[in-house]
Amino acid sequence: MVTMQLLLLTVVLILPSVEESSHRNPRYVATADKLLGKWYIIRWAGNLPVSAKKKLIPLPPFTFVKNILSNLEFRMNVSKPTGCVEFKISLDEDKNKPSDFYIWPKHRITIEFLGGKNFAIAFHVSKAYNLTLTMTMLMGRNMAPKRTMLLDFEDTVENLGLNKTDIIHPKCDDSCELSREI
Repeated sequence: MVTMQLLLLTVVLILPSVEESSHRNPRYVATADKLLGKWYIIRWAGNLPVSAKKKLIPLPPFTFVKNILSNLEFRMNVSKPTGCVEFKISLDEDKNKPSDFYIWPKHRITIEFLGGKNFAIAFHVSKAYNLTLTMTMLMGRNMAPKRTMLLDFEDTVENLGLNKTDIIHPKCDDSCELSREI
């Protein structure tokens, strides 16, 4: 009887972790047209030199739009003491490597959808002055990802050589209204 109870207890304790790992999310190619719209930064991690205080600052949502040249453009309104300031940067889609975008020559950002089209992981790795700079984020069209998506993001962080204990969970600052989409 005691053996059966121990076996049952073991199954009850192990089953949730087995179930969780079997529900990991597939990744899909992210193209410019599929990325259009409003996004939130849900988690991020990186080894860029950012002060501990700045890491905790709430982040505004951002949008991907097509600009007047029909290129994908990242837009984010940032709250400054003087008011809201729009930051925007054009991304060139690499036609030979799906999910890869360039903001400068040799400055590649990879974006992959995670489990559908409502969540994605973006990452960038570059070398400068004998340093490897790495940045990644989990972004979503809403702020409520499934737990398995958070686990997938943790895996990405570790695969990029970062520490998952350094993952930042920013609050959202939507105090600046996003500009009209073109």
